[in-house]
Amino acid sequence: MGFLKGRIEDYSSPLAGLPARLYAGYFFFRYGLGKITRGFGGAELHETLTKWAAGPAYDFYAPFLQKVAIPHAGLFARLVAYGEMAVGALLLVGCASRLAALGGIFLCLNFLFASGAPILSVETPTVFLLALLTVYATAAGRAVGLDALLKHRLPHWVA
Repeated sequence: MGFLKGRIEDYSSPLAGLPARLYAGYFFFRYGLGKITRGFGGAELHETLTKWAAGPAYDFYAPFLQKVAIPHAGLFARLVAYGEMAVGALLLVGCASRLAALGGIFLCLNFLFASGAPILSVETPTVFLLALLTVYATAAGRAVGLDALLKHRLPHWVA
């Protein structure tokens, strides 16, 4: 039998990903709730995305910003705020942790590409990407979370 044949959670404990799950969950929930309570809206996001599209955004991502995200900034502002809050809440309680980690990875990648942050760095999106990849790989919701109760009822990639 070769090294690391099978699933990664066969070789790790869900406890290994617990700190990453709680760290990412706390900050996603906090950022999402902050956006919702302070009225983060389309005008603020429109301004930010316009600056990013003109400068630091990755070249392949700028057309998406200009043609889709900026014209629909109000919708995207709500999606980002509620998406961050949902990802954070699910990670904090350990429910559908893998699905929440995938949602968080999607949010982080969009932020990373739009802001032009370097992929290999210690900046916020990269740190959260690594934490969320750890959560996904270790099935961290199965340690002190609802996924332990739901793992036989939900698909493998969700819990």
